[in-house]
Amino acid sequence: MLRPVRMSDQPARNPSLNPPTLAEVTVMDVERLRSMCIEQEDIPGTREMAQQKDKFRVRLLSSDSTRREGASLLIEKMYSWRGYHTKKQIDEAPNRITLVAEFDGHVYGTITVNLDSDTGLAADETYPDVMSALRGEGRKVCEFGKFAVEQSVKSKRLMGTLFHLMCIYAFRIQDCDDALIEVNPRHRSFYEKYLDFFATAEERICQRVGAPAVLLRLTRETYRARVDELGGRWRDLKEEKSMFKYFFPRVEEDAIAERLGRPART
Repeated sequence: MLRPVRMSDQPARNPSLNPPTLAEVTVMDVERLRSMCIEQEDIPGTREMAQQKDKFRVRLLSSDSTRREGASLLIEKMYSWRGYHTKKQIDEAPNRITLVAEFDGHVYGTITVNLDSDTGLAADETYPDVMSALRGEGRKVCEFGKFAVEQSVKSKRLMGTLFHLMCIYAFRIQDCDDALIEVNPRHRSFYEKYLDFFATAEERICQRVGAPAVLLRLTRETYRARVDELGGRWRDLKEEKSMFKYFFPRVEEDAIAERLGRPART
């Protein structure tokens, strides 16, 4: 089950150390398991335990050093095995927020959004002309990055939840017009096919990671249309390939945006 979490669900705690959970994702669905032995009557409590297995909590990264180190190590692991040279630590820049997916105290997924500011964005280094043109058109831009999910998880629903929460923050809370992401060309088809990004510039060498990169773009208009069309329909649309079916339906998105400080829109 995938659901947003109400504030009333959360026990009182120091918010700087344990920020509220924004969503829970149960990766294992009991209903989809096939029996591999002779049927027996359910033992009381077994179904409840199975439903709780692999329930990831998605929350904002706090100042807690253990979580921050866990997210940084995951990023280092996922990027370094591909041969990329990237900054290992997630810093606490004021124009940046990071989401983490946790299970049993360990970080299994992370994604960061960088908001545009006087210091610019990472994409300015490789694509200064493209970024200048977007800003010149009056577009408010942000940049997704540090996206990593532990390989052992292999959950499209968890990936969809992380991306949707970032999109809610970028498009609903910060009123961004475009979300940008620099990716290796071999990953381009994933973002284009499953998340409706499109290339906004040609392939170039990204000096930060010492590898080729292409700048992809997701507009607020495309995001809105696709969530309204597919959000929350992953059970019904089994043949649909888009990751948007793993996003929240509009009514749940509105509830999350309201919790984050922005009322629902039409």
